[in-house]
Amino acid sequence: MATSHPSPHQLSRRVWLVASVRDIPEPADRPTVRDDLMRTWRPEGDCSYRCEYGKRCATWAELHARFDLVEVPATD
Repeated sequence: MATSHPSPHQLSRRVWLVASVRDIPEPADRPTVRDDLMRTWRPEGDCSYRCEYGKRCATWAELHARFDLVEVPATD
């Protein structure tokens, strides 16, 4: 019987649950993430993230304090 295995990308996704602002270290690799409202946030510049529609901007601390976040594959 053949079995399917998750791809390496599925195994390595990280999750960050909402936390208070003081408890939030930003990941060094600045991953692309999706929030619990299904918006994708991509790193921009040195310290901010921008949502996929470009209308909203936030720091990692702001995102992590407001939303549960899941790492998603970056697309160009």
